[in-house]
Amino acid sequence: MTQRQIVLTGFTGCGKTTLFNLICKAKQPAAAGGNSLTRQTFLKEAAYGKGFRVLDTPGYGSKQEKIIHAVGVLNALSEGPLRQILLVVKWERLDIIQDYLKSMVVKFRRYKHLLTVAVTHWDMAQKETIKQNQDQIIKLSQHFGINSVIFVSKFDSGEKVCAQIDSILDRSQAENVQLTETEFYTNFELIELKDNIELELEFSKEDVELIFKKKATCIREFIKKFDEKNPSMHEIMHSLTLETKRIAENLITDFERKNNDKFSKLFEYHSNPSLAYLVHFELKKALMLEIDSIIQLAQQKMKSDKNHCFNFIKACPHCGIIWLKVSGCDGKTTCGNFPDADDEIFNNYKTPQKYIFNITEKELNYSLNQVTYKPVQIGNYVKPQSGKGCGEIINWKEIPALTSNQLKELIDPGVMDYFAREIPKENIDKTLMKAQQSVKDKVETIKKSTKVIRLPKY
Repeated sequence: MTQRQIVLTGFTGCGKTTLFNLICKAKQPAAAGGNSLTRQTFLKEAAYGKGFRVLDTPGYGSKQEKIIHAVGVLNALSEGPLRQILLVVKWERLDIIQDYLKSMVVKFRRYKHLLTVAVTHWDMAQKETIKQNQDQIIKLSQHFGINSVIFVSKFDSGEKVCAQIDSILDRSQAENVQLTETEFYTNFELIELKDNIELELEFSKEDVELIFKKKATCIREFIKKFDEKNPSMHEIMHSLTLETKRIAENLITDFERKNNDKFSKLFEYHSNPSLAYLVHFELKKALMLEIDSIIQLAQQKMKSDKNHCFNFIKACPHCGIIWLKVSGCDGKTTCGNFPDADDEIFNNYKTPQKYIFNITEKELNYSLNQVTYKPVQIGNYVKPQSGKGCGEIINWKEIPALTSNQLKELIDPGVMDYFAREIPKENIDKTLMKAQQSVKDKVETIKKSTKVIRLPKY
């Protein structure tokens, strides 16, 4: 007959080792909270019932000893086929129990059929609501795919608890629990972002993306419908792109401020900013794509103004140098042929007007900023020295307009800088691989120094 065997696992202070002592008549030191006192995995025969072996593993919850605890569980799983894995939780608020169960279930997600929830400190439950509390925990466990639950109070005897466990084992089949390498490192959170914090950050990121996406949609609709005959069109479009960038920067700053504690925890957990700020980089990238589409749309709108400078900027088809035509005809000339006359365009230059925008998710309103700005003084024209340009013959009228990307690089080289400061995916992958190898080395070292300690029979 296959040996009946169970594993006890849980967070520090949940009563796991106390439960082990109760059913095995053992005297292992137990912690009511704080750091785990169980640093090795202990194996002992149950003192009551039909007979089964119990493996007590190190408790979860300590960042400093996370690998020790994970290896302890791995050692327990290597002791042969298991009938059940008991997820031990202390009776307290239901939302806290839910968080603990969520964290533990994910570690054994392929073996949910072998999981049992063991609720300790059940004597702390209010007598008036004990039936209601019991039903809530059973329902919560079923939500995680767990159908077996036992409740243990300080008044329960070892015989009673072992009888409950025996009843569950009678309905179970022994099975080898073998975690793959990926499952071990991922499920025990030795490499990936901590599930709960990452999930909270992801939700927060999605909220910010949704807010900006709605405003970006409103901005794009405004640009599409804007009257091209408006003499201030190019100034309004330019101001609008800057306002869009400002909105995005403020949203990201607010996101950083509100989630600073979560980023700090992740940084402490990983000791690596590349890993801790992955969600932050993803948010910046998502907003950058929205901003980019708005800039391109605004540029297309501005090009329709024949007097806008976009229509006087072109690249030589021979050497690629970009020129701004300030005077002369649209016919043939040579690349690098500077005019002798004064600048026809910028002699009439006036300081751009500034606009104030009020942008919501449904509408966009703007008004002229009444602040007076000092006019820009344009000096006397001085013909540049020769040597620029390839000298090839070009026909200005036949040269195509600059592409959106060329214009963006030329006139707005810094508008996207804030959003482009992200770590390339290949660098992140390298960092992850390096971090994973470092953890693997630590795991192998701890494996050599830890083992399952067999305690004598009661």
